[in-house]
Amino acid sequence: MSTTHQELNGQQSTSVIKQATSAWLTWNAIDIEQRITLISQWSELLKLQHSLGLLPGQMVDFHSLHAVPLISSGEEMPGPTGESNILSTSGRGPFVIMAEQDAPIEAFIALVSCALVAGNSVVMAALPEHEDIISTLEQVCVFSDIEMPIFAVKDNNELENLIINPAIAGVGYVGSEVEAIRLNRVLVNRDGQIALLVVETDLEGLEMVRDQSLVLRFITEKTLTTNVTAVGGNATLLALGCGE
Repeated sequence: MSTTHQELNGQQSTSVIKQATSAWLTWNAIDIEQRITLISQWSELLKLQHSLGLLPGQMVDFHSLHAVPLISSGEEMPGPTGESNILSTSGRGPFVIMAEQDAPIEAFIALVSCALVAGNSVVMAALPEHEDIISTLEQVCVFSDIEMPIFAVKDNNELENLIINPAIAGVGYVGSEVEAIRLNRVLVNRDGQIALLVVETDLEGLEMVRDQSLVLRFITEKTLTTNVTAVGGNATLLALGCGE
């Protein structure tokens, strides 16, 4: 099991997206408690990396802690005809997470960790400052026999080739407001599904990544409906609805 590092042409871009989509389906199928356990193991390894310091690992712990009450359990919503509706959350798909070179590493890791906790896979640039982030998570995945949910390409220019693909569910960005606006225009003009854009442009206060509910920006909702009401009762309701 190894992380993908490559320069991309058109076919390779498609290959990376296919791999990231496959990894998303596997990662998203893992129970949320197990995902948080794996990510907690990742944060402990991050704290041992002298190049990163303690803050990035603490940022991962912060968002994992606050994600539990927000997305760990479904909400039951009884229906008008007696059916049971369970509202829960799911990852949206592959996310591209990118940052400018001078961006705080803890802000970048906050976006990566929230994307992962929510059940998404991540594509990022294999920059020198990201090597420890990638290698430590890979250690956790190898030890746990879990498919690696992070894929790495050469640099941010390569990531630009990916975000125009409609299979990319969203983009996380840490950097300038000008660049965030440009990325938003790129996503608006692409075909396919509407992509989310999660940005942190306050590089001193880090207002966005300090939000306790940041993980909610990376999820989608799903509903499981179970209806065991008598067929005759449903038929009566349908008849009334038709005015008969």
